[in-house]
Amino acid sequence: MDYHDLFQKELTLINSSYESQAELFECTSNILEKEQYVEATFREAVTNREVIFPTGLEMNGIKIAIPHTDTIYVKRPFVLVNKLSTPIPFIQMGSSEKWIDVEVIFMLGIKNPKDQVPLLSSIMEKFMEADFVEQIKEINDSSALYDFLKKQFGE
Repeated sequence: MDYHDLFQKELTLINSSYESQAELFECTSNILEKEQYVEATFREAVTNREVIFPTGLEMNGIKIAIPHTDTIYVKRPFVLVNKLSTPIPFIQMGSSEKWIDVEVIFMLGIKNPKDQVPLLSSIMEKFMEADFVEQIKEINDSSALYDFLKKQFGE
């Protein structure tokens, strides 16, 4: 499936810095709300879901998180990519207490519930590719990252 249209320039962030996961969710939710991607209740929903179903992953030498929530909080589909300047602790997926310091966030906003699992799988497959991970680590320009992700996910 083609996911390149979910990536947007205004949602591709580089060298972001946050004090906590809560601040990350607040700042990114504000951007998403301002750009009309999500409902005002998105921040609370994604925060609450992250507590119940943690999304931190350590894959191929990089630590990522893929926070998301139910489709009812999404106005139009997106993937917000946030390459952090300073890692933020997330609980590892499938655990309740193992914290990892996440470097890259792929925040998902899916409108159609049947698209969520395939998109998650596609992102995880990409992070299993060494070349993809190396490129993500090396790119330090939001336009270059945006162009790279558009190509990687189908364009």
